[in-house]
Amino acid sequence: MTPTQRDSYKVNKLISLELPPALKSLNFASFVIGESLSFFGSWMTQIALVWLVYQLTNSAMLVGVAGFTNQAVGLFITPLAGVLLDRWNLRYVLLTTQIVSIVLSSTLTFLTLNNHINVTWIIVIGMLQGTVKAFDLPARQVIIPRLVETKAEVYSAMASHSFLINTAKFVSPMIGGILIARSGAASCFLVDAISYLPFLSAILTSKVKSLPDSISKRKPQIWENLKEGFVFAYEFLPIKYLLMLQILVCFMAMTYVNLTPIFAKEILNGNAETLGFLMTASAFGSIVSGIYLISRKKALGLAEIIARAAIFLGLSLILFSRSTVWEFSLLFIFLIGMNNTLTLAALSNFMQLIITDENKRGRVTSIFTTGFLGILPIGNLFFGALASQVGVDNALLFGGICCLIGACVFTKKLGTIKKIVNPIYEGMS
Repeated sequence: MTPTQRDSYKVNKLISLELPPALKSLNFASFVIGESLSFFGSWMTQIALVWLVYQLTNSAMLVGVAGFTNQAVGLFITPLAGVLLDRWNLRYVLLTTQIVSIVLSSTLTFLTLNNHINVTWIIVIGMLQGTVKAFDLPARQVIIPRLVETKAEVYSAMASHSFLINTAKFVSPMIGGILIARSGAASCFLVDAISYLPFLSAILTSKVKSLPDSISKRKPQIWENLKEGFVFAYEFLPIKYLLMLQILVCFMAMTYVNLTPIFAKEILNGNAETLGFLMTASAFGSIVSGIYLISRKKALGLAEIIARAAIFLGLSLILFSRSTVWEFSLLFIFLIGMNNTLTLAALSNFMQLIITDENKRGRVTSIFTTGFLGILPIGNLFFGALASQVGVDNALLFGGICCLIGACVFTKKLGTIKKIVNPIYEGMS
């Protein structure tokens, strides 16, 4: 072997070692890259809708109402969707949700361009989008373990999934803010409609492992199946504690996304570009947390990471709420984005790893998705009303304090969680 060949071999070996195991699979990589592109458009639309509602109404309360109606249906539909996902073909579910999403985003584009858009239309379309998400988001997570070859690759797959999605989240706010300022919200809706096309292609071409016949044929009554999923989530203590923390974070902390446009305008005296930079800083924090999770390459220690990130999330919200200086606000919202994503992504990865019964994966995932889609809109509604009464800064302060207290309570449960999940880790090695 010549010196040049040896150098080339060393470089290739180094790249191979650094690449997460799951991303070495073309099957998984094409799926998750297509998925991240669709999320790019979705987050851009989310930012554009919030800004559009505030621009049309100048009301923090109506921003909260719009956020509530966009996702409230998830509180009722998502648990039932989990039962159906354990029965249905996931590929067909995802194809349907992407096609419907294209239609809804195209409708938003048409209405906005023709100056027919109003809060009523935003609420109606938001409710339809929430219905789609009730099936779409848990289906995306449930399918991930079925795209990789071995159980040992599941952590790598979930971490890579979170990283690529947050990469899209990093780019979309900045571009969205610029597009809103220069071309209007309709341009964001149009980009969203187009962004689903690569994911449609990935869904059609990906190979999805089927469940064993002994699992796929278990089809008791729907309500009995639904009850079984809730009982499992409640009685398996690690799942129960994770769900409680997720509900707290989604209600008290995650609502900062809806309050940021108000904060940008009222506290920082900014515009759409100010909002874009704030959300970009937040998303950049998400990228950092994603790099950290993907670099770990193993699940051991995730519970401690979740606890620490939740504590720092509460502290970051408190600091952000007190900031009136542009540079400090960028720093603090970066920390919020980093710790918010680290908490929720690590929590989601951890949850997928400790579900040993494939027959319950869809239901448990949908219960966690309910904690996001169902609880978040209630938080949006609550904090929209709170911000209109006490100011957006004080509303953020209240959320940060509650998040900090809840994170400390979760930390006290770490001993119990580790005792139960350690045998599961040993079975994966």
